Amino acid sequence: MPGSASIGRVETGISMSTARLLARIRREFQDHPGMVVTLPQAQSRWSLEKSHCTRALEMLLAEGFLSQIGDVYLWRDAPVPRFKVAERTPRHL
Repeated sequence: MPGSASIGRVETGISMSTARLLARIRREFQDHPGMVVTLPQAQSRWSLEKSHCTRALEMLLAEGFLSQIGDVYLWRDAPVPRFKVAERTPRHL
């Protein structure tokens, strides 16, 4: 179905709707570097059926964009947060 977010293949590679879906998922992970999702959360977030969502996440894992730890998916190259822990001065009562 044209314009749908279905995961499918054409002679030249992935379909345009699949390419758009993968780009959208990549962009969300890049916009929110600490984001992690499970399959059910991803299905809900991107309004996908389980099989379509699974296929999209598998494609992003295969290309090295995502990593999977247990049942959680995260952006493999997410920047490590840099912060300093402020020293607390003791309170005097």
